[in-house]
Amino acid sequence: PHLLKHPSAASNTAHARDLPFSPVSNAAGGADDPKVPIRTDGDGAVLSRPATTPAGEGKAAPGYIIDHSRLPQGLEKLTLVWRRNQPNVLINAHLEASRDLIHWQTLVPAATLWDIRYGEQRLENRTIILPAGRPQGRYFRLSWLTSDDAVALEAVAGEPLRRTPLPPRRWVQALYRSDQQAAGSMQFDSGGWFPVDRVDLQLSQGKSLVLGTLQSRDSDRAVWRIHHQGLFYQLEWGAQNLHNSPVSVPETTDRYWKLDIDLRRSSLGNNVPRLMLGWRPQALFFMAERGGAYVLAYGSRIAEVLPPSAELAQALAAAGDRIPGLGIGPGMVLGGSSRTTAPPRRSSGKMVSLSSLLLGCVLLIAFFAWWTVRRILKIDSRSLR
Repeated sequence: PHLLKHPSAASNTAHARDLPFSPVSNAAGGADDPKVPIRTDGDGAVLSRPATTPAGEGKAAPGYIIDHSRLPQGLEKLTLVWRRNQPNVLINAHLEASRDLIHWQTLVPAATLWDIRYGEQRLENRTIILPAGRPQGRYFRLSWLTSDDAVALEAVAGEPLRRTPLPPRRWVQALYRSDQQAAGSMQFDSGGWFPVDRVDLQLSQGKSLVLGTLQSRDSDRAVWRIHHQGLFYQLEWGAQNLHNSPVSVPETTDRYWKLDIDLRRSSLGNNVPRLMLGWRPQALFFMAERGGAYVLAYGSRIAEVLPPSAELAQALAAAGDRIPGLGIGPGMVLGGSSRTTAPPRRSSGKMVSLSSLLLGCVLLIAFFAWWTVRRILKIDSRSLR
């Protein structure tokens, strides 16, 4: 008996939390100046500090102190809400961490964020991904490396780390099916049944924008199911290369995918995009019954049962019921690489019988046709005499 268990992201997700923040300036008396009084409570949360915003109403601050000391766990990412002071915003953010508001360590050297208009579309990326395993302290200091007056921060949301870390997401490229090509539509084959929950479209040209509908199905005869309707892009904006974030889709194991493109509102070029499917590995559990040693064989349809080694059998017999779980031992090759390929198809007994019956019917029909033609010819010859 076995159980296939996949990681549940829904039950393991912590909701984003709004974080308090306060602006700082580049002038003397910044956040790390010991002469500036910063009042905190017993838990270290910032209660008040002098206003250090630049002079001038509506002028943006070049940096902010973000307080996440009240959260019981670290953060996975930060999402910013801002007011644009320019029509198009492209900035690099620098994030530091501290435990005492005096000593700071770089956490994210430079994160590219944007909020721009491209044609009829508005393209945004306001999320800063925090590196895993790095100390985050109790406070963040966010500063702009470029265009410090482009935006004015209005809110900061932090997404806490998951209670149970999920296995790393893997990516597989779905191959383009040129035989299924149609105007405004592209089909892809993932080559397997993966539990896909993320989709990304990688475009090769620097000014590519695709507005379309992404669908999938399990087989060539199944009905297409819509997973996403939206935008994919790959743009060169100044010296920066902007790409959309991967799209989250309901988990599916469908093998075949289709992208229907709105040709009037898209600029794809002549190259075929790469469809990348993201998925997390599932865990396979086996339940040992009736004692003994076990061999897990895969990749061969005709693998033979091997007797367990004497050492393993003795160890299991001595342990009794005290072993709640067993690890996987060293691997062994069962029959070589030739055993991993599918055996050649052989004609079954039913197929042979059916083929023989059909052949007999054809011969019988041919015999009656020949006999009928001969009878007609004899009758015609008699009538001529």
